[in-house]
Amino acid sequence: MHLEHLSCDGLRNLVEVELSPGRRVTLIVGDNGEGKTNLLEAIHLASSLRPLKQLERQRELLGEGRERGVIRARFEADGPLPVDIVVEGHGKRATVAGKAVRDASELWRKVGVVAFLPDENALVRGGPELRRRMLDRVAFSLDPGFAVVARRFDEALERRNALLKSPRVDVEQLASYDAPYAAAAATLTLARAAAAHRLAPRFAAEARAIGGAALDAALRYQAALDDASGDAGMARGHDELAALALAALGRAREHDIRRRTTSVGPHHDDVALLTDDRRARFLASQGEARALVLALKLAQLRLVTEVRGQAPLLLLDDVAGELDRTRAARLFGAVDETGAQTFVTATHTSALPPLHDAVVVHVRDGRVTPREAA
Repeated sequence: MHLEHLSCDGLRNLVEVELSPGRRVTLIVGDNGEGKTNLLEAIHLASSLRPLKQLERQRELLGEGRERGVIRARFEADGPLPVDIVVEGHGKRATVAGKAVRDASELWRKVGVVAFLPDENALVRGGPELRRRMLDRVAFSLDPGFAVVARRFDEALERRNALLKSPRVDVEQLASYDAPYAAAAATLTLARAAAAHRLAPRFAAEARAIGGAALDAALRYQAALDDASGDAGMARGHDELAALALAALGRAREHDIRRRTTSVGPHHDDVALLTDDRRARFLASQGEARALVLALKLAQLRLVTEVRGQAPLLLLDDVAGELDRTRAARLFGAVDETGAQTFVTATHTSALPPLHDAVVVHVRDGRVTPREAA
């Protein structure tokens, strides 16, 4: 599977873009603010129907004064696969092979994408919600059905919290919500645990590949429903986890009523990233943090490739910003092994090690020049 051609107009500062990428590596070069990341945004949308980052408003995807942005992509995925997306202030419309789609999983099953952004160093140093979101993206990439699991839990949590925030809480009604909430929480915990179980050994291997033997890294899923086990859900079944959640909800009922929110459940999960068996968020240098996040992305890439039988696209934004040349060379050696079609942004080519079979495109004022050999 690979992207053969992409055209885009009206997405942020992009103007009449025509991109014919390389089969292996496409290096996107330009000064800061010229549109390199916006071009990755267009590729990401075309590959997943989802933006690179969470948005407060759909309008943020559009250029100043523009009412509409258009993306057209042509993939080769066991045959030609055209994808057309229209982005408007109130939402977006998409067709895949001429058929309207509403669910991102319809495209993900055929294409798929893994992306790295510079601010994802916060995965190491930031709060648990960032690492939960990362694990959920991995779980979705392995099985798009995970979106249904996550949505059911979110809906159960929203119902329970809405009742807790009402002027007068009906305790009997609250208790009636506990069993379905506990079941949804157990299902989500199991899905996250399965994803973390598969991700952890690959993460450790990729960290060594990028950082060398000195970067001894590990990943442990810490489930709020099961403090006793780093592999929560792998040792316990669904019914046992649901029973644990139900009992905890009963114990926390008065506390939840006072605080007007649900204190029990996987919305309090964390994913511990460790170096030398100690939490990396307190110990890792900037370079080590960058290497750990890239290791997570490569581990996801390899997992998805194993599951799907073909590599998704790989998007690397300003990847060499805080890696020394040795780690950068190791990273691109690992990327080359995956065989994924890769898009890399940089302000200049000298920041990167030699890239095999790469083509270079330049971005200026939201416009892309014709490609050239690296």
